[in-house]
Amino acid sequence: MFQIRTISACLCGAAVLAAAAYAPVANSFGIGVQPSTVEMTIKPGDRQRQIVTVGNVHKTKTISLTMGLADWSLDENGKLILDAPGDTERSAAEWVRFSPASVTLKPETSQDVTVEISAPYKIKNKGDHRFALLATTMLPELDARGEVSGVWNRYQLASLFYLTLTPSKSLPEVTSVVLNPKKPGLVTMQIKNSGDAHARLQGTAYLKDAEGDVVTETPLNAVVLDGGKRTYDIALQDAAELDAGKYTIHFDLNNTFVPQNKFRAADIPVDPLDYVAN
Repeated sequence: MFQIRTISACLCGAAVLAAAAYAPVANSFGIGVQPSTVEMTIKPGDRQRQIVTVGNVHKTKTISLTMGLADWSLDENGKLILDAPGDTERSAAEWVRFSPASVTLKPETSQDVTVEISAPYKIKNKGDHRFALLATTMLPELDARGEVSGVWNRYQLASLFYLTLTPSKSLPEVTSVVLNPKKPGLVTMQIKNSGDAHARLQGTAYLKDAEGDVVTETPLNAVVLDGGKRTYDIALQDAAELDAGKYTIHFDLNNTFVPQNKFRAADIPVDPLDYVAN
């Protein structure tokens, strides 16, 4: 049986977007995909269907898009990397078929794309396998007056799929957490994941004053792929507005994708940091 979770997440890299919803994308070039991220647990020989919706939020412009597949990964800063389908060891692109191959969207309309996944009966590696469903279009660049400049840019939106073969483990660990000496209010966390399934980290950084009262909270959200490392920068909210004095940063961090724990969230210990505001 498949277990499916869809997550709204946004990953940007050059002209490649994993769009969380239509509205934010409208500010850039007016198209979006939902869901942006799909997590499935599967077994060899399983089959599953997923619907991905492509939408056009323009009020007057018709947009045509070509659908395709890609392998994907994240670099150590969390930036999305796309590769040709089948090029990476953990690729699931060969398990996938989709329809239609292209869509033309009139203003303020959307269309469903059906993604069919058929896992083979023999799979070499347990843990995560990945692919991306891409929607690609060419759009003209606008000049400062909002008129077409004559330059056309290629845009790609990605719906990112994680297919996790069980049994598998997600084993994230925070190896260091330090203050950036050149950028007040910036904390850099080093994370590694020695498991064969990705980790999805969520939580909060609490800045507390000398009396132990919380003066500011910063949400935490990061993904670390299987066998991967991640440098995660945390900009403390309202750090520039703090009164001069001594503070302490405390972290409440959890891994919310834990297949070895029946997907119950697991706490990730992080040592607190002293912080001095000038």
